[in-house]
Amino acid sequence: MGVKRWFTLYWIPLFPTGDLGQYVECQTCKGTYNERVLQFDPKSDAEKFEAEFAIAAKRVMFKLALADGEIDEGEVRQIAQAFANITKREIDPADIAAELEAARDDTRTVATYLRDVAPGLNDTGRELVLRAAIAVAKADGSVDDSEVAELHAVARALEFPQAYANGVFAEEGIAIMSGRAA
Repeated sequence: MGVKRWFTLYWIPLFPTGDLGQYVECQTCKGTYNERVLQFDPKSDAEKFEAEFAIAAKRVMFKLALADGEIDEGEVRQIAQAFANITKREIDPADIAAELEAARDDTRTVATYLRDVAPGLNDTGRELVLRAAIAVAKADGSVDDSEVAELHAVARALEFPQAYANGVFAEEGIAIMSGRAA
């Protein structure tokens, strides 16, 4: 439908003076929307989000595994398992090698990387990224103080309220830090 501007005299429209644009009217709710709404593809948007989430989860897991300078086979297995658990798909061995190389080449800290990608993730995606990071930190059987500090930095970068992050850490058996320092 088109919307026109009208010349009015005493609130009576007399003749059109120009076009204001097009709009779409919902036949159910009678709401009006910009015609760009017809281009909206929820499936495509969901696929785009899933791809961004998968990339963020893999990058965070590999960057955390590389935090000590080395990555062992157990950490790679844990990353593959965590990735399969949160995305419901297997990680390709070639993808592991490529992501490991990309994580090595990316000079940003995990927290800096996450500050860049967190706005594109919803709450569930952000929590799954945090839980994936925790799984990698726990891969070698213990989580040392530097890993705890890094996990808290990850939670802050993902913009979790401290109380919420502490709840996730408590569920996962990770030490809870007080205050904002980590």
